[in-house]
Amino acid sequence: MSDQILDATCPNNLQGSTAQLFLFLVNHLLLAKCDLGSPGHYPRDHGPLLEDGDEFDFIVVGGGSAGSVLANRLTSNGKWSVLVLEAGGYPSSISDIPLLATELANTNEDWQFVTEPSEKAFLADEHRRSIWPRGRALGGSSTINYMMYTRGNKRDFERWAELGNSGWDWNNIEKSYEEMENLVSDGEQKEKLLSLYEYESGEPVVDVIKQAAGYLGYPSVRREDPHNPLGYYSAPLTVGKGTRLNAAKAYLGKVKHRENLFVAVDALVTKVAIDNETKTATGVAVEINKRSLNLRARKEVILSAGAISSPQLLMLSGIGPKNHLDSLGIQAVENLPVGENLQDHMSFRGFAVKFGRGFEDSARTDKNLLDDAYEFFAHRRGAFSHISSLNLAGFINTRNGSVYPNIEVLHVSSHPGNDYAPIKVFRKLGFASFLDSLGRFGSNGQHLLSLFVALLKPRSRGRVTLKSTNPLDKPVIQAGYFTDEGDEDLENIMEGVRYLENLTETPAFLRHDPEIFRPEFCAHFAFRSDEYWKCVIRRLTSTLFHPVGTCKMGPEADETSVVDPWLRVKGVRNLRIADAAIMPEIVSSHTNAASMMIGYRAGEMIIDDWSSRQRYSEL
Repeated sequence: MSDQILDATCPNNLQGSTAQLFLFLVNHLLLAKCDLGSPGHYPRDHGPLLEDGDEFDFIVVGGGSAGSVLANRLTSNGKWSVLVLEAGGYPSSISDIPLLATELANTNEDWQFVTEPSEKAFLADEHRRSIWPRGRALGGSSTINYMMYTRGNKRDFERWAELGNSGWDWNNIEKSYEEMENLVSDGEQKEKLLSLYEYESGEPVVDVIKQAAGYLGYPSVRREDPHNPLGYYSAPLTVGKGTRLNAAKAYLGKVKHRENLFVAVDALVTKVAIDNETKTATGVAVEINKRSLNLRARKEVILSAGAISSPQLLMLSGIGPKNHLDSLGIQAVENLPVGENLQDHMSFRGFAVKFGRGFEDSARTDKNLLDDAYEFFAHRRGAFSHISSLNLAGFINTRNGSVYPNIEVLHVSSHPGNDYAPIKVFRKLGFASFLDSLGRFGSNGQHLLSLFVALLKPRSRGRVTLKSTNPLDKPVIQAGYFTDEGDEDLENIMEGVRYLENLTETPAFLRHDPEIFRPEFCAHFAFRSDEYWKCVIRRLTSTLFHPVGTCKMGPEADETSVVDPWLRVKGVRNLRIADAAIMPEIVSSHTNAASMMIGYRAGEMIIDDWSSRQRYSEL
């Protein structure tokens, strides 16, 4: 198309060197646009070539954050054939633009899960439900998330080891992170697979936040410290050369020429085939292009479909709570607590401040938007190449003086004259009445700052169950927010809100005449009283998009676990889970990095396991 534009003749067509330069610029911008979302960044789709009965050494279900890294490792020796089956398609051009992360929920790249109605949370929603976006595309949720790459702290993983998960202590985890982050491509150039974009937002309000946090005892640090995690820092993003670097682009796309790597998109796995006599996974049933295929795995099937879809697929295959399976007429192969232990970083989004003075120069105009768009398409830099102030993360402890955080504070800044930030985030969550009042609060052109309180170590637990035996029916998600005994989760979030109030009363904030937003509900309570905040928190707390734990990892004696420390499904041979579902307890950070690390460790475990078997058979 760019050739047609350059070669086309028009009445009064442009001539001369200046005109040619202009046309060259147009052509350059078009080429830059076409590179976004290009399938050429990924392995070609092997789906149309698959036939019923085809065999592979390993079948990986899910080409997301964990599955992509796992498949990279399993194909690294060139000996084993690996098929990755991804239910979604290739990522869109919009997903490649970092700033447009707000646009990706409730699209074709999202499974569009919705929680069940709750009596204790989501009360601002008409139906008392919440969307739970999960990625349905190559790259999984790393294709639709906000790209923040945080590993988690030392205590998170030491706790996993204390629960009986040998080898999952911090020393081993740190080594796995470093190895995964330093993997390079095949061939002579040895390009590093994972790019992390470190940047400090230039917005003036960021300096105000840091000064205020420092006043309250929380320092600004350069990067995440697993040993001393309290403080504020700008989290790096999984962005490379100005565009989103999802896990599939990084770990599959850069090794796409491996002859033993096969990827099929738009491939919905409906069941794991299990030999009932030997309790051995032998393959999968999959729907591809309206064809029903049965594919065989010579060695193993590994589920990397995420904390919602992995338990769904296990239960459809007869692995799960026997009473639940019996109620649906599914023959139980193995009675395991699949779908239990669901955890999420619940996030209160109802605290906002507008500033009466001091940020007049930060107003955005249509010209700024056009300039930003040009900078991105021409040079892959500028406002569209990051997520503005949202990567500023504050890790605090409100309860016991611990050096480990129980709350993360996130910051969404909105310039006068646009609604890029808080409004768009809330619009996707469906808080209509809240949106209306927030819009009126910021309608006079003042700078608006929304501060989110995310609970890092929730005590509440939810569950995932089946709606029916139809794999096309979405599973039943009971988020379980605020169901813990003693309402400790609610108290912790309220203490996080009190911290935000203190933040607004520091000299750094007071210089800008801050005013705290009051939503148009809970008016029967005194503004800013404990009762008022608890009322608002129950209405405006939703997901931070981090569900984990539904196929819990634990030692043999742990009856609440689904997989052992080697990620093998208990009681079933040649079947593993490798994704966020295996986390026994949620990490105190964003979960994408940990999910990728789980995929890496799974790959190393499987390589060691099958290499040892081969050496033993040769003796």
